[in-house]
Amino acid sequence: MSDEETQIQDTQHAFLVAWGWFGEEIGFNKGIDEVKLAQKNYIHSPQANVKDFFVGILAGIKHLQDISHSAHPLDLDQAVAKAWGEAGWADSSGVSRT
Repeated sequence: MSDEETQIQDTQHAFLVAWGWFGEEIGFNKGIDEVKLAQKNYIHSPQANVKDFFVGILAGIKHLQDISHSAHPLDLDQAVAKAWGEAGWADSSGVSRT
């Protein structure tokens, strides 16, 4: 890993970071990125929204809006986003549209 990847970041979702690294190692992230989805790219791609939903499931969210409105929202956790190969996460409303 490069110096940038080993930079320490605060997170409330450390296990999701490990799963993101594992997903990268086994090709899961690349596989999701290659799926063709008939939806426009706005700020986040439809594939990124699918990852958001999947990571939310792994985090144990009960409602899609918990991605943005839980006590520790996933869409604000940059360490998790980076581990999953994303610049950031979409708001739950964007994930819902996908």
